[in-house]
Amino acid sequence: MRRNRQAAVLTMGLTGAVLVASFVGEAQQPTPTRPAGTVNTGVSAVLVDVVVRDKRGMPVKDLQPADFEVLEDGVPQTIGSFRGIFEDSSGPGAAAEAAPAAAPAPPAVGPRPDPKELPVTALVFDRLSPEAQGLAVHAAKSYFGGKNRQEAPTYVGVFSIEGSLRPVTPFTRNVEQIEKGLDEMQSRASASFGIDREHKRQVDQQAEASQQTVDAATSAGGRGGAGMGSSPATAQLAQMESRMLTNFEALERDQQGYSQVNSLFAIIEALRPLPGRKSVMLFSEGVSIPPAVLRLFAGVIDAANRANVSIYTMDAAGLRAESEQARIRDQVNDAGKRGLTSYASSSGGGGNEPLMKGLERNEDVLRQDPHTGLGELAQSTGGQLFENTNNLRTGFERLESDLRNYYLVGYTPANATYDGKFRTIEVRVKRSGLAVAARKGYFAVRDTGGAPVNTWEAPALGALDQKPVPNAFPFRAAALSFPSKDTPGRVPVLVSLKTAPMSFPLTEDQKSFASDFAIVVRFLDSQGKVARKVSQHYDMSGEVARLPIARNSDVLFYREPVLPPGVYTMETVVYDNPSKKASVRYSTVQVPSIDPKKLRISSLVLVDRGEQVPADEPKDGPLFVKDLLIYPNLTGEVSKSAKELGFFFTAYPTTSTSAPQAFLDVIQNGTPLAQLPLPLDPVDSSGRIQQVGRLPLDAFAPGTYELRAIVKQGADQVYSSVMIRVSE
Repeated sequence: MRRNRQAAVLTMGLTGAVLVASFVGEAQQPTPTRPAGTVNTGVSAVLVDVVVRDKRGMPVKDLQPADFEVLEDGVPQTIGSFRGIFEDSSGPGAAAEAAPAAAPAPPAVGPRPDPKELPVTALVFDRLSPEAQGLAVHAAKSYFGGKNRQEAPTYVGVFSIEGSLRPVTPFTRNVEQIEKGLDEMQSRASASFGIDREHKRQVDQQAEASQQTVDAATSAGGRGGAGMGSSPATAQLAQMESRMLTNFEALERDQQGYSQVNSLFAIIEALRPLPGRKSVMLFSEGVSIPPAVLRLFAGVIDAANRANVSIYTMDAAGLRAESEQARIRDQVNDAGKRGLTSYASSSGGGGNEPLMKGLERNEDVLRQDPHTGLGELAQSTGGQLFENTNNLRTGFERLESDLRNYYLVGYTPANATYDGKFRTIEVRVKRSGLAVAARKGYFAVRDTGGAPVNTWEAPALGALDQKPVPNAFPFRAAALSFPSKDTPGRVPVLVSLKTAPMSFPLTEDQKSFASDFAIVVRFLDSQGKVARKVSQHYDMSGEVARLPIARNSDVLFYREPVLPPGVYTMETVVYDNPSKKASVRYSTVQVPSIDPKKLRISSLVLVDRGEQVPADEPKDGPLFVKDLLIYPNLTGEVSKSAKELGFFFTAYPTTSTSAPQAFLDVIQNGTPLAQLPLPLDPVDSSGRIQQVGRLPLDAFAPGTYELRAIVKQGADQVYSSVMIRVSE
C-alpha cells in the first residue's frame, strides 16, 4: 500500500491471523483479556552512569554510595547498586558495590558494562557548510592521528547525515581506516540546504518596509503613495516572495529535522546491544526541531538514555563572528513586530494573520539557535555541548575521559506504575564544589525491546499495564500473511478506527479544533520479548465548520513489518491524548517457516471496495492487484442487499508441471454446505497468482459462515479461511 495513502484519513482496518482469520473487534466490543506471558512481572531497574568532576575539570574517583542522592520526579530513591569504573582501576570499583536490588527485568537504561570492554564512539557529521566541515574533520584527524597512534583509544565509526544516514567507516580502532574515512568526509562536497538565509532576511525586511509605506500613504488619505516608490501591488508582490521563502524554509527545516532524528535513532539502535557507556560525537551547526519533529526529538533522548548512549555535540561553526543568540534575538523581535502589526491590522478588518501565528513563529525561531537543540541533546543524555570555539579537540579529550571515568548508580523506582509518562532523573552529590553530568530521565514503559519510544507512543504503551485493560472505544486490528519468496515474513498490519469517539477540543478562540491520538502496534515473541513495533501519530485540525466531518471520518493505519518465523502476540493500542483514554486489543499471529519450493497461500481477505490507481503510481504492496488497490472488509459483516461478496487471496505455486486448482468452501457450524470451483488467473511475472472473486449472496440465509479458499497442486494442498456474518 502506498506511503501517501497510509497516513491518510481513510476507511477500514483488518483483523486476521495467518491462514485462519481471527476477528478481534466484534460488534459487541467485549473487554479484551491479556494473553498469558505477555508482560514481565519482574522488577525493573534503572541504571544511571554519572560523571563527577572537580573545579579543575578532573574526574573525582573516591565517592561512595552515601555521597550520592538520586531523585526521580523529585522523589528520593534508594540506591540499590553502585560501581565506580575508572581507567586506572582506582575508585570504589566492583568491591564497593552495594547490595543489588531484586533480580531486574531488562533495565530501563542499558546493561551493566564490563570495565574490560573498550568504549565505542560514533562520529556523526551532520549537513555542514564547507568551513564547518573542514574544522570538524581537522579536529578529528588531529586527535585520533595524534601521538603517532596506530590504534585509537576507542572503537570509532564515521557516519554522515545527508538527507539520510550514510556509513563512511565501520567501527574500528585502526587509525589508518579512521583517517581514510575522515579524508572521504573532507573531500565530499558539502550538501548544504538550498535557501539563502541572508537573502531571505533581506526579502522579509523589504516586504515589511513596503507594507509600512503603503500603510502610511493610506493613513494620509492616499497622498504620496506612488511618489514614495511603493504601491499596494508592489507591497503585495514583496509579501508574496517573503511568504514563499518562509514556507520553503519551514519545509526545509522539517526535512532536515527528520533526517537528523532518524539518523540518530539508527545509530543509537546499533550501539544499544554493546556493553558499557557508549557515545555519539555529533558535529552540527544546529539541530532542527520544528514542531513537526519535536515529538521525535524527545524520543531520541529517551532512546539514548535507555541504550546508555551519551551524545556530545559540537557546534562545528566554531568561533562565530556574530553571536548566534543575538541573531536569534533580532529575528524574534522582528517576528514579534510583524505578529503584532498583523493582529492590529486584522482587528481593523485588514491584516494577514492572527497574533498566535507570530507567537508560534517566535518559538520556531528560538529553536533555530544551535544551543537549543544541541544543548538539549547533550545535557539530557549526560554529554556536553562544545560551542563558540575553534579548538574542538577539547571535546574529544572530554569525551574519552568520560567514557573511562564514571560511576554506575542503580535503583528500583519507588513508583512502580508504568504509565508511559516521562520520569525525570536528578543525581546530586553531597560533597560541595563538584559538577555532575548524568542522563535526565526516561519514559515509564515496562519493555521496549530496545526500540526507541516516541512521545506519542509512551502513554499508549503505558495503557498496556492498566488493570483492567482499557476498552474506551471500538476499533479493529489485523495482521495478514503474504508469504512471498522474497519477503516470507512480511506481515501487513491494518487498524481501522472511527474518529467519532476521539476528542476534538476547541482552541481558546473557539474558532478551530485539534485532535491528538495515536495507534501503536507491537509484536511479542514466544518469550514475551518485543520483536517489532510500528506506530502513527494523528494530529487532525481545522476550522470549527469542518468539525462534523472530522468526527465522522474513518482512519486506516497500515504498515508492513517483517518478522522471523514464529508465533507472536500482537498488541494494538489506540490512545486519545486529550481524554487520556485508550483501547487495547490482543491477537495471536503465526508467521510460518516457508519452503519456497512448496505451494503457499496468503490470508483470505474480504473486499470492501477497490480503488483504481493511476498507471504512473507505484504498486508495490500485497493489496495491489494490477491497477486496483484492495480495501479489506474488516467487520466480516455483509448484507444480502449487496447481492455479492468480494474476496481476494494470493497463491504462490511451485514450478511443478501440474497446474494448481482452487476451490471455495462454504461452511456453517463445522458442516460443509457447498464447494465451488475457482478458475485461477495466470501466474504473474513474480510467480504468484492474485485471485479476486465474487460470491453471490442470494442463496445465503442470515447467519455466520466460514469461507475457506483451498489451493491444490500435485500432492500439496493449502487453505486460508475467514468468517462472515450475513444479514438481511
